[in-house]
Amino acid sequence: MSSMDRSVRQTRFEIADLQKRIAVLESTRNDLERQISKLNDSVPEEKIEANAEREGYIAYGSYAKSVIARKENIRTTLDDINAQTGTLAADLRLALEALDSFERVRARQLAAKAEKALKRRA
Repeated sequence: MSSMDRSVRQTRFEIADLQKRIAVLESTRNDLERQISKLNDSVPEEKIEANAEREGYIAYGSYAKSVIARKENIRTTLDDINAQTGTLAADLRLALEALDSFERVRARQLAAKAEKALKRRA
């Protein structure tokens, strides 16, 4: 196996790994967005005051505060996920460009071999 073949194989492995990691991050992002939606249904931030009370709940204000804090934490996590996804997407673009370069080099090599074979026959 030539070093070019090893490089192509390694680059394809990196591409597959990056794609898997991006898919996991996107799945996590979707799950967190669903959680925020459920929390918004439970406690809409803009309508709750710290000392609010809700029928049947003694400490609704503290519950609302904890839900709002949870949503803020999820939003921070979403920001981190978006940053990681951006970094991985940039790495993926570079790996795809490298693979494309390897394939172009290989095509030129095959064309040169074919040209030499034609010259030998002539």
